[in-house]
Amino acid sequence: MDLRYVRYAMAIARAGSLRRAAAALHIAQPTLSEQLRALEKEIGVELFSRSSSGVTLTEAGEAFLAQATVAVDAFERAVAAARCTGETARLGVADGLADVAARLLSQLRTGRLRMAPMGTAEQMVSIADGALQAGLGYAPGSLPRGVGRMLIHRFPVRALLHREHHLAEYETLSLADLAGEPLVMPESDAVAGARRFLEAFVRQRLHPRLGPSAASHDAVVSTVGEGTGYALCVREGTTVPDSLVFIPIKEDVPPIEVVFLWNRQSDVHELVSAARHLARSG
Repeated sequence: MDLRYVRYAMAIARAGSLRRAAAALHIAQPTLSEQLRALEKEIGVELFSRSSSGVTLTEAGEAFLAQATVAVDAFERAVAAARCTGETARLGVADGLADVAARLLSQLRTGRLRMAPMGTAEQMVSIADGALQAGLGYAPGSLPRGVGRMLIHRFPVRALLHREHHLAEYETLSLADLAGEPLVMPESDAVAGARRFLEAFVRQRLHPRLGPSAASHDAVVSTVGEGTGYALCVREGTTVPDSLVFIPIKEDVPPIEVVFLWNRQSDVHELVSAARHLARSG
């Protein structure tokens, strides 16, 4: 059955006359009448009662169009879904969050998603202007209008040290213990606002000793692995060499917060659902 004929019948029912329906469909009335008769012949029943004042649905016509409308709507949704599979959404991923991105992707039914390495601040700008549909980053202070935010994970800050470091033998460490050791910091926003860790030292009236900077999150881990210093920006649970160890901090240091960001106007419902599942699963 040609769905075009079904749509014509729906238009006739809405218009109440062949003439008005033909005008709305931009086709000739005789052509519309002919196609309606072809549809009724195929079905085997009359769908409309004709009169000089117009047309009305028969009982059979009402029953047919009630189900046909559902079928046409389902067909249109199927077409839209098929077309969407040809579109590739872009997901920004901040440095150090590749493992979180992999868990997010494992929740998706479709693989048409392109990941783009991108800092949190750049993600927010790109999401706001529509160049990026969603992103994984670190908790920003404020958001542009139209950008949604969902907390995925909150990680307590731990000191990452080499196992041969003289402080590695302790179960917990104070900021005073760490202040005299070289602190390895990322140059990228491996943790957006990573330098806020320094504020924790300042609140304790301590002056941390800054060590070498590292170009990326992975470079931070490598630098600590060389025994050059310690780091605070690596999430506990991140895969690190066996030669390294995480040690809790005694003081209250602002946690590392990983967030999912998205454009509220974009069709990224599946991504949002996947992020919500990830947040619930912890």
